[in-house]
Parts: sequence; C-alpha cells; structure tokens
Amino acid sequence: MELGNKSNIFGKIFSSQSDRGNYTSANGYQNYFISYIGVNDEDIYNSEIYNLNREINNRKNICLFKQNILNPDDFDIISYLKNKVSKYNGSIFDLDIDLVKYEDINNRIKRGFDILLRQEEKSFNNDRVKFNFIIKVMSWIRIYINPLVIDYKDAPKVVVYGDIKKHELYFLLILYFAGFDILYINPNGLSEIANIDAKKFNIEINQNKIIDETISFDERVERGEIVERSSIKKAYTVGAQASRKISDELLNDSGFIKPWQLQNRNIKTLLLSSTVDEVDIYWKEPLKLRPGFNFDNEIVTLPVFFTKIDGVYRDLDEYYCLLDKLQIKDFSYFINYDENIRPLSRPFTREGYNLSFYISNTFKVNQKAIIKDGGFSISNLSLKWQETILSKVEETILSDMFIEGLSKDDIVRGLYTVLNMNEKLIYMINSFDYANVNPKLIIYIEQMKMFTKEIVFLLLVLSKVGFDIVIFTPGGVNCVENIINSQIVDIHRLDVINYNLKYKSNNYNTNTSSNRNGGSWIERIFGKWSD
Repeated sequence: MELGNKSNIFGKIFSSQSDRGNYTSANGYQNYFISYIGVNDEDIYNSEIYNLNREINNRKNICLFKQNILNPDDFDIISYLKNKVSKYNGSIFDLDIDLVKYEDINNRIKRGFDILLRQEEKSFNNDRVKFNFIIKVMSWIRIYINPLVIDYKDAPKVVVYGDIKKHELYFLLILYFAGFDILYINPNGLSEIANIDAKKFNIEINQNKIIDETISFDERVERGEIVERSSIKKAYTVGAQASRKISDELLNDSGFIKPWQLQNRNIKTLLLSSTVDEVDIYWKEPLKLRPGFNFDNEIVTLPVFFTKIDGVYRDLDEYYCLLDKLQIKDFSYFINYDENIRPLSRPFTREGYNLSFYISNTFKVNQKAIIKDGGFSISNLSLKWQETILSKVEETILSDMFIEGLSKDDIVRGLYTVLNMNEKLIYMINSFDYANVNPKLIIYIEQMKMFTKEIVFLLLVLSKVGFDIVIFTPGGVNCVENIINSQIVDIHRLDVINYNLKYKSNNYNTNTSSNRNGGSWIERIFGKWSD
C-alpha cells in the first residue's frame, strides 16, 4: 500500500509556536481547537492514530481521553472545591483556589471558566446546576490536568476521541480559553460540536466521510501498528532537497551526531524514490544527509534505496562505470546472480522445517526461542540486532507485500534464509552505524534468471534493517515484480534491453567518468554554472 504522499493529519496540533506565526512572550501561546471528524482513508487514519498515540506517550504535557470522562469520585478533592466555590459571586477568577500547580496556568483556567460561564449563561437552568457543573469540571482539572508537566515554550494539549457530552465540551472550551491545544477526534460524527457556534469559538473543523462502525481508540492503535509495519513509505529525492541543511532536531548539543549514538533506537525504513542519477548521488552519502532521515527517542527513520534498473545505456562503458561506482569498499556486496543462493544464504534443507515450531498459528515468531537455540549465522550478532532482524521477519510475514501471499512453507523457508544469511551480510550489519553510510547489496542478473520467494523475503528484511539494494537486469527480467507489489521497488528503465550481457568491470576512476556521472553532486542536480 502506498502511503508516501500522505500528510500528517494530526500534525498541526504538534506544530511549534514559531511555526504558528504570532507567538510573543507577552501574549503567550497561540493555541488551536481542531476537530477531525470522520475518516478519509481507514489505513492512513489508523496509522496516524498509532503515531498520535506514540507522540502522546512520549510527552508529559498531553492528556488523552479515549472515551467519556468519568464522573469524579475523589471526595477530598470534591470537598475542597465545594468549600472554595461556595464563595463564588460571579467570578471564578476572584476565588482563592488552586486547580493546577502552575500559577499562570491556574489563573488562565479561572479566566477560561469566567469566559465560558458568560458565553453559555443561558445553558444553565439555575444556580444549583451551574454550581454542580463548576465542581465537576474543576474536579476533572485537578484529577487529569494538574499532573501534566507543562513547558512554557509549548501549549499543553488535550486529545479526546469519540462522542462527547455537553459538559465535556465545556471542559474542553475552558481549557482552550486557558491556552491549551484541543484535538477532538470523532470518526462517527460531530457529536456535541454540532450544537455550538464553531466560528464563534474559532474551532477548526476538518470534515471527512462519517462512518457508522464504532471502533475504539486502542483498537485503531493496534490496526495502525499493523499498517505502519506493513506499508510502503516513500521519500522523493527532489533535487532542491539535496541542498537543505540538517535541521536542529538531528543534532546533539555539540551540533553533531556522535558515532553509534542512535543504535539503541528501533529502525524504520523509508523507501527513496529517485532517478538513476540520484541513486548515484546519494549512494555514498551518510544516511543523516539523505532526505527523510529522522529520529526521536524511540525510532530512527532510515531512507534507503530498493531499486531495480532494467536495460543498459547505449554506451556500455557508461553502464559498466555505473556498476563499478556503486561498489564501495567495506560497505557493498556485489553478487552476479545465477540462481545459486549461496552468495545470499545457506541452501534450504529438510532440517529447516524444524523452524515451523517457532512460528505460531497467527504467524508470530518466537524470538526468544530462536535466539536461545543459536547455531544460525545471525547468532553472531548482538542480542539487539538479532531481535531487530526477527522483528523485521515478523513485519514481512504480516505485510501484504507478496502478490500471492505467503504459505506456511514460504514463511519457514523465508525465516531459514534470513537466519542463515551469508556471513558477508552479517559483517555488514554488525558494522552499520545508523547515521552514517549504510550497507549495500548490488545484484547483477546476467541471464533471464528469477528470484525465489525466499530470496525476495531476505531482500525485504535486509531493506527493513537499512540496506540499500539495487538490482541490475540488462535483459529486464521481472525477477521481483511477479513476486511482490511493484510499489516496493523503485524501477527504472534505461536506453535499451540487452539479453545475456556479461558483467565486466571497467575500473574507471570516478574523476574520468562520463559526463552523465561527472562533476560534483551539486552540479549534477542543478547543472554547472554558466559564464
């Protein structure tokens, strides 16, 4: 499934104050009340819910409500609030009452109460109803908002999913008036938002297709994780992006990413969609300089090539030169594929079917048992790397990448091929520093030879752990397109098809290469300066 052009549908709520345009120390936060109603695309929506949940879990200034807010039952808090509110005489701001531990935010919330009570005065039938409402909302603030850790450079946030009641909406409005960002998500409709004047309160409504099925927030997180693990994402290497400097978020306090600094993070790969020239341009670059490279406290996103180049240039020397240039000492592994699997992995034997005991009926992989068993080539890697590789095996199994799906036999053979991959690949994985030059696999298919499913399985796993993969087929053989979704591979077609072309190395010095590959990478993107 292609998710490459999707936007972050909840991204605006997490934008920085500088991005919002008019933040000043005097005025404080510029905040948003955004309602995302309905669903445009289920997979993308669930994926964004999953990422939203991750973002919330990584922050201490966000309160999430997955369903209706429970009535308060902390009698100590209720008694304290009743005692304070008993002195209410038309202004919450004038009350000596502590709702949150931050004095400035506390005063803003009290002002927010006064704004709401003034704006919605007609909604309260009598003073008793108003008093009970005030106590209820203040209790929610003490229970749910007071524990937040608020950074004065960023608006605190409340995220609500599903239908809401009237008093819950008023609770959100009070916090909105107090400077909180509010994100209201409801795939099933506007709920209580439909009964207020959204323009009056400056509520932004993003309206999409309303769905009838009620799905919980947690279930959407689970579905979104599956989408994230199985979908194909692309970053486009547009020439203008090449000159952008690395943003501040990629740098540590010293301004550099230290060697091995990112190794404790999980890997997520991003497929680069490019021209053939741009493959050449970015091939030797550290990953930290490629479009799409990013990381947070948990995940590092690695932009990688999974490219297939059909045909050859009319000038064969130019074609061989490209093949030579992509072969980088210590970082690349070149294979002239002739249907012999040994350069990639150990050939499958009947004993390999013993691995079926490590695969559950739901196709989950028993990682602990495999690691404990040992005896595989990946057993020479660190525990972290073994766990990473086995997680990517499971992602590949659970994905919808294979055109005809995967049988139990396919899964066993695929797992066997990964566990017993060639030692050269193991060496390259072990030497891989995520921010720097990544390992590379170059496969040349001289004749009309096809890949097996287990080879493609291995290639997918290698791609998922950060390998650049490029497959040269001068005869244009459909070695992967008949096995996996073509969106997974960035396919290019050169000038002419040439069957049974034997590979030969020109060993050109890159400084004397043809004009197509000559010059600096800036010149090759933007052209040389003219006089």
